[in-house]
Amino acid sequence: MRLLYIITSLVIVIVLMSACTTPIHVINQHPAFFDGRKVTVKGKVINTLHLDDLSFFTIKSGGNKMNVTTNDFLPVVGDNVKVHGTVDANFYYQRDTILVIHEVVKPKDSPTMFNKVVN
Repeated sequence: MRLLYIITSLVIVIVLMSACTTPIHVINQHPAFFDGRKVTVKGKVINTLHLDDLSFFTIKSGGNKMNVTTNDFLPVVGDNVKVHGTVDANFYYQRDTILVIHEVVKPKDSPTMFNKVVN
């Protein structure tokens, strides 16, 4: 009976995680748990950076920040966005390992550069 309760609880948690947004502070507190998992996060864009083949932006929600890599257009600083992607707890960037979310947008999902903006 206890095993059934544990399995049911885990299934509910996984369904809820996939159906709604995950708070950034929870990902920051438990990066190993979220590593490799798909998440959706919301926040305000506070920084953008475009390199040759890599685009970054940083979102902030409450007092917590999260870096996002994307193959899509970069959002505008100040926009409130919703991001769908996979957590990478060991992303190597400029001699450091950082926590990021990899957003991969397929062309059919991105008709305009404003696809991330939420009201």
